[in-house]
Amino acid sequence: MIDSILFLEYMKKKNYSLAIGVPCSYFNNLLIELERSSEILYVPATREDEAIGIASGYYFGGEKSFVIMQNSGLGNIGDALTSLAQLYGIPMLIFVSYRGLKEDDDFPEHSIMGEITENLLESMKIPFSVLEEEGWQKSLSLLIDKSIKKNQPVCLLIKKGVFG
Repeated sequence: MIDSILFLEYMKKKNYSLAIGVPCSYFNNLLIELERSSEILYVPATREDEAIGIASGYYFGGEKSFVIMQNSGLGNIGDALTSLAQLYGIPMLIFVSYRGLKEDDDFPEHSIMGEITENLLESMKIPFSVLEEEGWQKSLSLLIDKSIKKNQPVCLLIKKGVFG
């Protein structure tokens, strides 16, 4: 399991100062630490596309942020991603809980989205990878670098238990 405090320290070193998102139990420990943090501000969003809009505005203000959401929320961000973040070349890091996989088949409403998450990201031309506990800093760094170099949003899919 990735320690949420170490994770946020890493994000701060990468100059991220804002997290926006729709809560998810996969990120419970991370959200608790974000609420306690004095270095990274957490803004809860009511919708995933709202989080994309806030992150975009923050970028235009010269700052770096990341977005947190469930994979079920990917269906809500299509327009915000394609007509805002991608169109204007906004490097954006999106953490997506990878729900609906066989190993966490606890809620049937997540099963379809679990099956199509990667295909949906591919069809929206959003680069992504699955965060693993082993070597998470290197994986995250590579994805952040790709986002900045190509001026585009990227997603990091996070399975149940990665953050505790």
